[in-house]
Amino acid sequence: MNQNLQPTTVPVDERETGSLAVELAHAYDRMVTFYRDQMQMSAADADAHARGADDTPDEAAADLARIRDRPPDQVSWFDLERMVERDPEAMTDFWRGLRAEARDELASGHRTARALDWDGHPWDRARFLAIRDNFRAEYEPRPGIESALVDLAAEAFGDYLAWSEQLHMQAATEVNLERHDLQRHGAWKPQRIASAEAMEHSARMADRAHARFLRTLKALGDLRRTGPVHIREARQVNLGTQQVIVARTVGQGEEA
Repeated sequence: MNQNLQPTTVPVDERETGSLAVELAHAYDRMVTFYRDQMQMSAADADAHARGADDTPDEAAADLARIRDRPPDQVSWFDLERMVERDPEAMTDFWRGLRAEARDELASGHRTARALDWDGHPWDRARFLAIRDNFRAEYEPRPGIESALVDLAAEAFGDYLAWSEQLHMQAATEVNLERHDLQRHGAWKPQRIASAEAMEHSARMADRAHARFLRTLKALGDLRRTGPVHIREARQVNLGTQQVIVARTVGQGEEA
């Protein structure tokens, strides 16, 4: 069994059961259609093949093991539908494992990091997490929105650094070319339009990332000052630690 997907105590909300059933039904329908239309099977054979009803016990066990051993991001809805057909309780435990893995990915910062280092390297991931860890150590965010905003701040700052690095690389390259031309030809050549536009684009992107970083810091400060909004009763609203009494008009037939 995939070590990351051991059964956990993460609850399966009863309200999501119907949504899961719909996804599994769609996966089953797509597979039946594939077997019927592409593999030229009869309707009955396509149904049996999609449900795995024609598998031997050993084949069914091997199929379940294959699904359990898959990385979480490679599990399909049809995989879960197969599990339901063969072992509904195992599918529930497996879904809990997926949910727990997704929560761990978010809490660890790797979910946010993937937005920055698409097709990146371990070093890129480690550099982002270093920024995130530094921000979290200073701000000590509460779980939920504050944690998400700290991750967003780290993402914006990392983006700013990346575009700044790109800009300085482009500028340094142009300087080296100009020096080469000056030494070789004794004259300076005007900057190429394409290079100028590329540097301007990098500068704009760096500015946007910096602005996004500052907006996120402001949102964090505003949230920390006011706190979450709780409405406990019709006449009282709690804004953080401050109570606000809400006056309302007494309607006809109501007591003040």
